[in-house]
Amino acid sequence: MNTGEEVGEFTQIFSALVSLMRKFIFRVLCAGPIPTHISFIMDGNRRFAKKYNLTGLDAGHRAGFVSVTYVLQYCKEIGVPYVTLYAFGIDNFKRGPEEVKCIMDLMLEKVELTIDQALTGNLNGVRIIFAGDLNSLNERFRAATQKLMELTEENKDLIVVVCVAYSTSQEIVHSIRESCMRKCKTGDGPVVLEVSDVEECMYTSAVPDPDLVIRTGGGDRLSNFMTWQTSRSLLHRTEALWPELGLWHLVWAILKFQRMQGYLQKKKKLD
Repeated sequence: MNTGEEVGEFTQIFSALVSLMRKFIFRVLCAGPIPTHISFIMDGNRRFAKKYNLTGLDAGHRAGFVSVTYVLQYCKEIGVPYVTLYAFGIDNFKRGPEEVKCIMDLMLEKVELTIDQALTGNLNGVRIIFAGDLNSLNERFRAATQKLMELTEENKDLIVVVCVAYSTSQEIVHSIRESCMRKCKTGDGPVVLEVSDVEECMYTSAVPDPDLVIRTGGGDRLSNFMTWQTSRSLLHRTEALWPELGLWHLVWAILKFQRMQGYLQKKKKLD
């Protein structure tokens, strides 16, 4: 057996052991309550690139997309049915035009790659929903998001909401406007809005409110992300930058969620 074959065999054995260990960890984790919906504030891509001396405006963001793949796989294996990713906020448009274009081009590249995966049946039951002011995106990007949503709308194993050109402020304004238009069409009297009317028109109305919000990069703020929907959610912060987020960070966050269940349930009853 030559050196290349030995390395290949070792790699296979190591991968099998890692997979077995992960299954064992997830089985133990599932002895407690698992969040129905986890939201991720993916902060730290640029700091990651600076930390590791990566060149190129999109270097940190490319590393971040690798983390997205792993995190979604972990969530699916654990049995989390809904995941939301804060991919690009409206305030991010205030960054330099070259960086914004670079990020938009990278996101379009990944969306089109995912479309190819959906067409070949390699998404394994994952449904993708884009949420935000999609009209502010360029025509090609908007068409790609629409196509991917249509291709995956029947998938049920894991529902992933990708928030692009998103902010809660914009979402609430949009929701109130849509609610008023609906009410005006159904009656001649004064428009009276209920909380349920507003919630039905939210960008994220297709999924339940998050149980757990994980913010990377050490930040303590929600940064205008789902502030309406997360009033009863547990916020977990980690110093790990988004591309550094790994299996143990996710496991630790869920263990914290399980440990806080008594408190969270009590708060929900009081509300």
